[in-house]
Amino acid sequence: MLSYRLSRRRPGTKRPILADRRGAAIVEFALVATPFVALMLAILQTSLAYFAQEALESAVEVSARSIVTGQAQAADIASSGQGLTQAQLAERFRKAACAGLPGFMSCARLYVDVRSAANSAGLGGNSLPLTFDSSGKPTNAFSYNLGGQGALVMVRFIYLWPMQVAPTADLKAAGTGQTVLMATSVSKSEAFT
Repeated sequence: MLSYRLSRRRPGTKRPILADRRGAAIVEFALVATPFVALMLAILQTSLAYFAQEALESAVEVSARSIVTGQAQAADIASSGQGLTQAQLAERFRKAACAGLPGFMSCARLYVDVRSAANSAGLGGNSLPLTFDSSGKPTNAFSYNLGGQGALVMVRFIYLWPMQVAPTADLKAAGTGQTVLMATSVSKSEAFT
């Protein structure tokens, strides 16, 4: 008799959650799902931004190495003989730098600033204040000065990374839905020929 009572299910108890018609489960899910999805999107967006920053760091190191060893200067001397202007040489260097970026990073969002000086005081400090126009593009005049043998060279890559997810809105420092990623390399040119 006792075993019969324990095995017998009372009506209305232990109903499956899908059969529950009261609606509490779905309301609780909706309250938890929205912040969860927002948090996951923010984590994904932030992770991609950090990955892009690391890719930018790698690209600036490769480009700076071409300046330090004199390869970029030799290419500029050869191209200057063909009538290329300083702006065209800078654009060619920027396009060569774009080749070192991963495919998901657009070359149109990359800006390059190369400065050289005999000592660290001549490099102009460690900050580069950026100003933007109404469309979100930098209005700064970026430099392209590779320097010669033994010069200190500072190479900066500025990349405007799009931020699309609302929870990361505080990271949108560059206006119109984007944030600034910047990678810098400072080194001394070798004695090249």
